[in-house]
Amino acid sequence: MRFAVRAAIALVVLLVLAGGAYAAYWFAAANTMRGAVAAWAAAPGDGTTVRIADIAISGFPTQLVTDIPRIEVQRSDALGLTYIGENVRVMRPLRGGDIVVSVRGPQTVSYRDGTETRTLRAKADLASLELRSGDDGAFSGFNLILGNLTVERPDLAPLTARRIQVQMGKGSGLGNFIPERSRFTVRIENMVMPEYRRGPLGDTIEQFATNAALTKSIDSANLPVSLAAWRDAGGYLTLVETVLKWGSLDLQGQGSGVLKLDGQMRPAGGLNVQLRDYLLTVDAFHAARRLSDEARAAVQQLVGFLSTRGAGGRVGLPLEIVNGEIIVGPAKLGTVSPILPGPAAAP
Repeated sequence: MRFAVRAAIALVVLLVLAGGAYAAYWFAAANTMRGAVAAWAAAPGDGTTVRIADIAISGFPTQLVTDIPRIEVQRSDALGLTYIGENVRVMRPLRGGDIVVSVRGPQTVSYRDGTETRTLRAKADLASLELRSGDDGAFSGFNLILGNLTVERPDLAPLTARRIQVQMGKGSGLGNFIPERSRFTVRIENMVMPEYRRGPLGDTIEQFATNAALTKSIDSANLPVSLAAWRDAGGYLTLVETVLKWGSLDLQGQGSGVLKLDGQMRPAGGLNVQLRDYLLTVDAFHAARRLSDEARAAVQQLVGFLSTRGAGGRVGLPLEIVNGEIIVGPAKLGTVSPILPGPAAAP
């Protein structure tokens, strides 16, 4: 009997000691994470300034959860990009692994456009960034998901989207910021842009999806400089499995396409696409006075010829983006703008 009592007491003592050791291990890891966040904020990299409010760490016993009431990240380049996020949470398993960053409060992004500073204000039911690591623990890519997003924009009505997802897999080529051969997947569902409400395709992009691979690296977060250098070095994205459904435009890419930047930092390139019921799109652009009678007749003749050789109501045509214009077959369907604003887009 005495032996059983002593054994029970010894077991309790061992459990208490083990629990205390585990708690000490967790608190040591929590302090390490606190120090890592503080070190990053103190020295985030060239041209970047970070300001964070006091942080709190929880998640015992299996996780490390860092809550940051407010974080501000500012770039000192020509774009002057400033990001502010409120109610930010950073989570990872105690023993290491992928890191998940969620923003549960409002977010703002400010940038210079000429002599003005413009600000975008965003809120989302879900704003999650998963930072992935490989077997060696090094960064290997990310997965960004935005759900029920609303973006308030200068001089325009708010943009909304039911879901936006961007995934990136770090490439094995040269470059430290975005290495060559990095891979991207972009998915957008039900994005509403009110400024296009009276346009021929309406204001809602029902679906956009593409997979892309990067040729030539993008070498720094100084986008006005690094994107121009990427362009001048012959950089491009190879696009596959591209889908776009916008109003009457139902488009699927065939094979692979190429997307570059032109001298004014506008997207340029092309791919072969299949279009369903393309004449409906042509009629919509004609009714909106975006196509002349002659252009409409030329498209009708071409599509009529191709339809006799097509299948499933689809026709194959080249899509090109040249000198800022989007051209599908003989029809010009719209324009594209520089991807950077104001002087930041200068070649």
